[in-house]
Amino acid sequence: MKKTKMYIIGLIIFSSIATTVFAITKTDRIGAKLTSSMEELKSGQEVTITLKFDKYNQISKGINAFKATLQYDENLFEKVTQANFTTKSDWEELKYNAETKELVAIKKAGSKREEDILQLKLKVKNEIEPGKTNVKIGQVVTSEGKEDLLLEDATVGIDIIKDQTSIPEEPDKITSNKYKIEEGYIQRILPKTTVAQFRKNVTTKQDIVFTDEIGNTLNENDVIATGTKIKVGSTLNYTLIVIGDIDKDAEITINDLAEGKLHLIDYQLLEGVNLKAADVDGDGEVTINDIAQLKLVLIDLLKLN
Repeated sequence: MKKTKMYIIGLIIFSSIATTVFAITKTDRIGAKLTSSMEELKSGQEVTITLKFDKYNQISKGINAFKATLQYDENLFEKVTQANFTTKSDWEELKYNAETKELVAIKKAGSKREEDILQLKLKVKNEIEPGKTNVKIGQVVTSEGKEDLLLEDATVGIDIIKDQTSIPEEPDKITSNKYKIEEGYIQRILPKTTVAQFRKNVTTKQDIVFTDEIGNTLNENDVIATGTKIKVGSTLNYTLIVIGDIDKDAEITINDLAEGKLHLIDYQLLEGVNLKAADVDGDGEVTINDIAQLKLVLIDLLKLN
């Protein structure tokens, strides 16, 4: 009998502790909210979902990291990848696992006030039956560096409606009078070109998303380097090639000259985007003239155009 009583008491204590831990884990010190740029969508249309943190209470140092899980209907929307996300309000280094749908991001200066955290672009698949669906950011955990703060899930509802007009969708397209665009590459980009400057030299009706080689989204003032990736609309992907930027640091330096010379004597051969960047004069191959032009650029006797 005594053992039975002790067992029951133990269960009660354990249950009480578990409830207390859960209460501590859940927080009302900060909240998460989702909004949608459109409440109704037709087949083939794109919507922007914005995640916001609000209801800041007793946040002193400022939150500087968060992790969450995305939930969306893959039967209705095209598969989400890293390129679908854009960070806001100086949040950065967002990483997304398309298999587990988990995402994580950080912020150097802690967030202490209501602000947008990220935007997610979702595109409805073609020929989808009308209906209602939800997009959720769940299992949201953030921290000031002291403890994990588990937020309530954030959900937004979207109506998929029937397209009455059925207008043929215009294919994704990008053109340029300045750059050479072919076979998945955009070439002849000048060193130190920013994202904003690049946009001015191309023509497209679609959105362009810029990411570096490891998947970080670039901002308008970021400088393009050889190997930078862009996604145009939902179907086109290109790798950018900066003239003479063989080592992918966005400028021409003595190191680029050294790599070009080693390639020319078959000592350390270049390939891929590095080889394309070494073609300074744009004749389709790497010759002594490319090495000469790199040298002239370095001593300010040649200006690329």
